[in-house]
This record gives sequence, structure tokens and C-alpha cells, in this order.
Amino acid sequence: MSGTDLLHKVVFMLVAVSVVIGVQKVVDITHSLNEDNPRWPDGREFELNVISNGTDSTGGWYAYNDLLFTEHTGTHFDAPCHFAMFPGVYYSSSLPVERLVQPLSVINLQAQANYYRDYEATPNDIITFEKEFGKIPEGGIVIFDFGWSKYWKSFEAVYGSKSEDVTTFHFPGVGLSAAELLASRGVYGVGVDTPSVDYGPSLDFPVHRFLQGQNIFLLENVGNMSALPKGGDGVTLVVGAMKVDGGTGGPARLLALFEDTSSGNIPECALLTVTIVCQIIALFV
Repeated sequence: MSGTDLLHKVVFMLVAVSVVIGVQKVVDITHSLNEDNPRWPDGREFELNVISNGTDSTGGWYAYNDLLFTEHTGTHFDAPCHFAMFPGVYYSSSLPVERLVQPLSVINLQAQANYYRDYEATPNDIITFEKEFGKIPEGGIVIFDFGWSKYWKSFEAVYGSKSEDVTTFHFPGVGLSAAELLASRGVYGVGVDTPSVDYGPSLDFPVHRFLQGQNIFLLENVGNMSALPKGGDGVTLVVGAMKVDGGTGGPARLLALFEDTSSGNIPECALLTVTIVCQIIALFV
């Protein structure tokens, strides 16, 4: 093979690599924490108390606040110890970090929830999803999208009740048989965009108890997922979970990462590759 032929092959390979590299997109699916957040009745109201918001003794700017909130408020995660206790159960500080960065599956059940507010996800919903998107991967994170983020900031709309009496709540969740199927798939996390993985009328929280008994963490009050690829296809979820010794959970920043193929923009790394290729070619002409 001549030097020119070798160069042609190298150029072809570099250009091919540059074309297939996608543009990384990051979508935040987290509700902001503030005083308007609907909260579970036994949790305290969120408070932000300004300690300093101005110049300090040196004349420079200095600002910071005190934050007061319950662990399970806003978009948050439940460490397995929230509803389970056994040797080796994970607390928020001991949850393995690799479990917090995993492939995401988003099961859209908005139509079902719009038809029946107390809908519970079924094994058939999961099987139907897998027929279209493939089997849920072991170690993955599954979030059920009931379209509930549109109700955020309205306690009555989110909980389906004007009262803080938990026996009056109505919102969708995950059925126990569906939870059992997800556990058999080996998932690391299960989430919902409602206040609880157990549907509103539940008073004994069997889904919490079962999943957390398998050391599976939970995500609740997940934000708007409409900007994600259908089914979460190709998405990696990063769960920014608070690390608190003895913690049972806490507010979490949820970031969805995926390749953006819609913009038509050439990635910077691809442009750099093409530039280098052109410079190499110039040396041989």
C-alpha cells in the first residue's frame, strides 16, 4: 500500500468518526425548590431565609441563605432506608454512585392518567413499552410519565384534594405487580412525576416497601419530560442525590443526557477533526 493510499484511508476513517459523533444535549427534569412547592402534609414548608445579601465589612459583595426543608420535598429521591430496614440497606450517603448514572426508560401513561386519576401502572404497560423500545436494561432507571408536572405548584391539582387529609388524595402511581416486574428486570431506580410511587389512595405504601426492600431507590415529583426522546431512548439519567449520613433521601437535580440529532449542527469535535484532516491533506498536495 502506498503512502497516498494509506493517507486516503486515514482521512476516510477520521471523517467517518467525526460524522457519527453526536451533539450532547442536557435537559433538566427537576422542579425548582421554593415556597410554592406542594408538600406531603407531615413535611415542613420550604423556607429560604436570607442571612446576608449585600456588601460585607470589606465593601465586597457577600450573600448566603439558610435553607429549611424536609428531606422528601420537591423533586427528590428516596433512599431505600426510607421504607425498608435490613443489613446492607442503602442510606443516601451509602447509595453506590454508579447507580445514580444509568440508562433511562420513560414510560408514558398520560392517556391512562387523564382518563382515570387513580391509575396504577400495570405489567402490561411495561411489556407494551418493551415491545417498542426493547427490554428495560438491568441496572436502568425507569420513570413513569403521567403528565403530572403540568399541575406543579397547585396542591389541589397535584394531590387531587383541597384537604391535607391523606385519605382524600387521588393521583396515579405504580401498581405492585408492575413494581415486581421492574425488580425482576434488575432496575436500580423507579420514578414518577407524582408525589409518590404508590397511587394517591394508598395508605400502606406497598410499592415503596417492596421496591425499597430490594434496595431500589425512588424518584418522586419528577419534572417535565416532554423534551426527552420518546421512551427515553438513548438517554442517560444523572441523579444529583444529596449525600447525608443517616439520610433517607433528599432533593435531587435530575439531568437527562443524550445525543441531539435534531439541530443539524456539526459537533465541535467533528469540526476539529475535519480541520486536522484538511491540514494533513495540505502537506501532501
